[in-house]
Amino acid sequence: MMKNLIILGDGFFARELLEWVTEVGLSSDTSLKGYLSTSGVADSAVSLDLPCLGEAGNYFPQKHDVFLCALLDPREKLASCEMIKKKGGIFQSFLHPTVRQTSRRNRIGEGCILSPRTELTSDVLFHDFVTVCSFTGFGHDVKIGSWSTISTHCDITGCAEIGSGVLLHPHVVVLPSRKVGDFACVGAGSVVARDVPPGTCVWGVPAKKVDPELLT
Repeated sequence: MMKNLIILGDGFFARELLEWVTEVGLSSDTSLKGYLSTSGVADSAVSLDLPCLGEAGNYFPQKHDVFLCALLDPREKLASCEMIKKKGGIFQSFLHPTVRQTSRRNRIGEGCILSPRTELTSDVLFHDFVTVCSFTGFGHDVKIGSWSTISTHCDITGCAEIGSGVLLHPHVVVLPSRKVGDFACVGAGSVVARDVPPGTCVWGVPAKKVDPELLT
């Protein structure tokens, strides 16, 4: 049974994901069908060498469709993926071949994207729809909640817990056993030395609460 692969999203990360999928090569039972726009413009400014299948909100999954999520904003990811899932859509996870895992005990949920040079040690848990950008590492017993996005060159150290819908900007360090609450946001280059409450934006070394406008 042939599967038709669709990329959800039309931004820069969608272009990167398409390049990785093409580089790795598709299995013999899968073909690239196209992408769905989430920008509100059927032809976005980012050039994707795929047919545009229209806006995500207007698309109804077909029998053999499978999806990869190329969205980075946690709230947009949640809304768009849930919309597709409610229509019967099925999401796959994608792990780039350069992802390094040192344990078979790691658990990775539905719809996750692990970019090149991601490293996982042991007993790491990713819930559904976690997106990890390149050159990021995860220590032992780290837990990442659904819909979260971990940007490039982050270091999530042992026993740290990242909630659902969290956005970590590039070069964030989360110290051991620290917790970042649901839908929190951590600015680039921050060191999380204390727990971050849900819905809070923090930035700095050590990370302290800031106006969310500074991180948009």
